[in-house]
Amino acid sequence: MMPYEARALCLQPDLDKAHAQLSRHDIGAARLRDLLGSADESEWSAQSTTVELLDEFGRRTDMAVHVPPYRPGRRLGVLIVLHGAGGSGEHVLPYFTALGDRLSMAVVAPTAQQPVQRAHNLDLAGIFGSRFRMPRWDLDGRDFPLAALRWALTELGADPNRCVITGVSMGGLATWNLSMRFWHSFAAAVPLNGALSIWESFGTDARARYLLPNTLPLPLFVVHGAKDERIPAKFDRESVGTLRGLAHRNLEYVEVPAGAHGLDTLGLAAGSPLFHKLERWLGPAIRPTQPTEIRHRANEDAHGRAHWVGLEDITPQRAADVHARWTRTGINIEASGARRVALYLRGDRLSSGDTVRVTVNGATSSVRFTPDLATVHHTFRETADPGLVAEQVVRFDVPEAHGDEPTEPTNRTRCRVADSI
Repeated sequence: MMPYEARALCLQPDLDKAHAQLSRHDIGAARLRDLLGSADESEWSAQSTTVELLDEFGRRTDMAVHVPPYRPGRRLGVLIVLHGAGGSGEHVLPYFTALGDRLSMAVVAPTAQQPVQRAHNLDLAGIFGSRFRMPRWDLDGRDFPLAALRWALTELGADPNRCVITGVSMGGLATWNLSMRFWHSFAAAVPLNGALSIWESFGTDARARYLLPNTLPLPLFVVHGAKDERIPAKFDRESVGTLRGLAHRNLEYVEVPAGAHGLDTLGLAAGSPLFHKLERWLGPAIRPTQPTEIRHRANEDAHGRAHWVGLEDITPQRAADVHARWTRTGINIEASGARRVALYLRGDRLSSGDTVRVTVNGATSSVRFTPDLATVHHTFRETADPGLVAEQVVRFDVPEAHGDEPTEPTNRTRCRVADSI
C-alpha cells in the first residue's frame, strides 16, 4: 500500500470498512503510522484554481489555490494566507504566489464567512460587539484556516512539517491567535499588520497575552507598517518585546518606515529586499517532530493539545497550563486548570510492551505501551496530520494543586463604533 492510499483509506467515511481493509492488508499500528507519515514519490502538478472548502460545521467557502511547478528534491509545503476584513482569498492570493514558487509551497487562501452563531468573537471583534457583522475568522480554530491546512495535507499531500500560516490585518490577528493555540501544527508564522487583540486599544489584554508564550517554540516573522493607522505598530512592537524578553530563539521583526495598513504598502513584492529576507528566513523552516519537552497554555479544550500532551475538561474562567517532559525515568507532568491530561504515545519512543512511568503533579502511575490500529486510524482522522498520530492515548486525572488556581484574566471595555480592519 502506498502512503497516499493509506491516507485516503483512513479518511473514508465508513470507519468499519476502512479498518477492515487495513486489517486485510495485515497493516498494524506501527506500519500504518509509518505509512501515513511517508512521502509520496509522485510529482505534483502546477495549477491555479478555486476550490470549495468545508469547515467542521459543514459551512462552505471558496478557497483560491496556487500550486507551484514541481521541483525535485523537496516535498511540497503549504502557505495558508488569511485576508483582512472585506477581502477574499482570491484577492490576497496573488501577493504570495511568487513566494510559494520560490519555496515550493502551495499557497491556499480561504475566504472568511459569517460566524456560525451570533456571538462575540472576543479576541477579534470584542470591541465591535454585535455591530461587527462582517465575515471573520474564528480564532478558536474551528473554521476555515485549519480546514485549509487539512485540505492541503489530504488533497495535495503537502509535507505536514512545512506548513506556514500568514495573514494581513484581520488575517494578521488570526495568524497570531491560531499560532498561539495551534503552534504545534506549523513550521512558522508570519503576521502582517496584525495584533494579538483589538481589545488592546484600551490596555493590555491579559487573556490573549496569557497564551503568547505558546509561540516560543514557533519561528515568527512579524511585519508591520510604521504608518498603519488602523492597527498601530505599537501592538506588534509590544508582543515582539515580550517574546524577546522571554528569549524567543527565532523571531524577526520588521517595521516598514513607509508602510501603511494596506498589504501593498509593506514592500513584500517579488524581488524586493524584504521579499528576499522573508524567503531566506522561511526556506529552512521545518516543524520539529516529537519534542521531548512541552509547555502549553489553554483556556478551552478546543486548543488544549500540543504535540503529545493535552489538557482536557478545562475549568471555565481558569487559566490552564501543562509542562510535560520525557526524562530518564519516564514522563513528568505538571498541570493546572484542567481536570485531566492526555498522553498521545507513539512507537518512535517506545516498543510494544514497554512500561513507562508517568507522574502528574506528584502522583505516579505505570502505563504499558499497547499500540492499537484503531487509535492510529482515529487520531489521524482528527487532524489529517501524521505528526499528531498516536498509537495509544492514555488519560490521567490531575490532582488538585495547592492554593487557588489563577482565574483567567479579562480586562475589556465595549466600544460602539469601530473601523473595518
